[in-house]
Amino acid sequence: MEFNIVVEPASAWSADAVIFFAFKGSEEFLPGFSKWITTQADWVAGSPGLTDFTGELGSTTVIYGSSTSIQRVMIVGLGDKNEFGIEQFSQAVSSAFCKCRELKFRIVGAPLSAFEGIVLEDMHEHFVAAAMSGLYSYDEFKTKKEENAALPEVVKMLTDAEPSETFIEAIHKGQTVGEAVSYARDLVNSPPNIANPVFLAEEAKKLAKKYGFKFKAMKRKEIIDKGMGAYASVFKGSIDEPRLITLEYCPKGREGDKPLVLVGKGVTFDTGGISLKPTGHIEDMKCDMAGAAAIFGFFHALGELNPDLPVVGILPCADNMPDGLATRPGEVVTSLSGKTIEILNTDAEGRLLLCDALAYSKQFEPAAIIDLATLTGGCIVAFGWNVAAVMDNSPKLENIIIESGMRVGERFWPMPLWDIYKEELKSDVADLKNIGSREGMTIHAGMFLKEFVPENVPWAHLDIAGPAWRKKKTTTLTAGGTGFGVRTLIEIISRIDLEDI
Repeated sequence: MEFNIVVEPASAWSADAVIFFAFKGSEEFLPGFSKWITTQADWVAGSPGLTDFTGELGSTTVIYGSSTSIQRVMIVGLGDKNEFGIEQFSQAVSSAFCKCRELKFRIVGAPLSAFEGIVLEDMHEHFVAAAMSGLYSYDEFKTKKEENAALPEVVKMLTDAEPSETFIEAIHKGQTVGEAVSYARDLVNSPPNIANPVFLAEEAKKLAKKYGFKFKAMKRKEIIDKGMGAYASVFKGSIDEPRLITLEYCPKGREGDKPLVLVGKGVTFDTGGISLKPTGHIEDMKCDMAGAAAIFGFFHALGELNPDLPVVGILPCADNMPDGLATRPGEVVTSLSGKTIEILNTDAEGRLLLCDALAYSKQFEPAAIIDLATLTGGCIVAFGWNVAAVMDNSPKLENIIIESGMRVGERFWPMPLWDIYKEELKSDVADLKNIGSREGMTIHAGMFLKEFVPENVPWAHLDIAGPAWRKKKTTTLTAGGTGFGVRTLIEIISRIDLEDI
């Protein structure tokens, strides 16, 4: 789908349909719509279809007319004005474009006047990203493609005045964000016999070649020889080769500056290992690399946006499988940091590869570290499917993450990392054990990771287990990977000051 900015008088606009918005229960329509009806489309005002419109969030009413250039007008409900925000706007836009596809519209017009009266920061960027999100589908392995999958083909951003540079940049950024999120979703939705660690390393290599990133992928022997015993314990039972992937972005003039380091859990399939998951849960475990996928999506956007901030991505990728070589509960391993770990549950594997990746990050002298992981089912129990947990050692970094997420419609909420939880991780035979009790399990995972963060480095752990995956289709998302975290990371780089965390 293309987004084109079209500058021409309103009388010359043309499209299969134009989109306007309205709030629920408003006595008057938004000013841009009212003005357009009065000056250009009086046939809309007289249509009985206009009385059918309720303004309910995501609702659509299509009014058909006799105009040869504008054949239809779609009015989209924004819901209650008192409850309106980025999430409601995105839902409304996604629903509208799904309806456009259903009605087989090829060209959709979005007049800039349609946004008059909507108070929302970065509105045009969100509009583009939400339109792309609503139309996302994954049909890579379907032999018969959906008939209307490519529709709409073009979105015309219609204006009768020359647009500002800020508006043009917003449309570009919206497309970049939409593509980045879709890329992350594609990776999560790819079947595990395709998207294994070697495949992800090849994807990283393609990104590096396209955008000029530094790239490295450590193989099995090098990971083991480095002393990453915790990471190695995860892939011992898998025939698929592991890869520790690093991507480095550094804008000109920032060489030598301390980077923001992002660490993403890349378990491309998680059976639980010897601590096997029950039937009914295993089939979705291709999503256990959603943390790594979010960083892939972020780097895709990074190459397009070129922010003035050095960034390093570290992606420990592996399969967690049971076989004769797999790690057994009760084994003790030595991590890269030198700390020993008693592995009591092989299904608590994400923290094992992440802890070595966090220790490995020290060589990059990070200004700050953020890790993303579908780490614990306990996070879903605590927060449900729409909210991620944040645990950290830096109140400033925590605030940046929460505020950035809220600005793009991704919710994060803090959990404490108090020392009282550390008792749960004491082992009788090693320095640490990899699980505590079921009570507080998400916090115990965060406490475990905290032990491996380089000293005096601001760090935040994001448990995205709930919002990274959708079991069923919703009004705004297809089933499968959601690309959660990509938008927050993009927002963070526009707000963070690495010298003031």
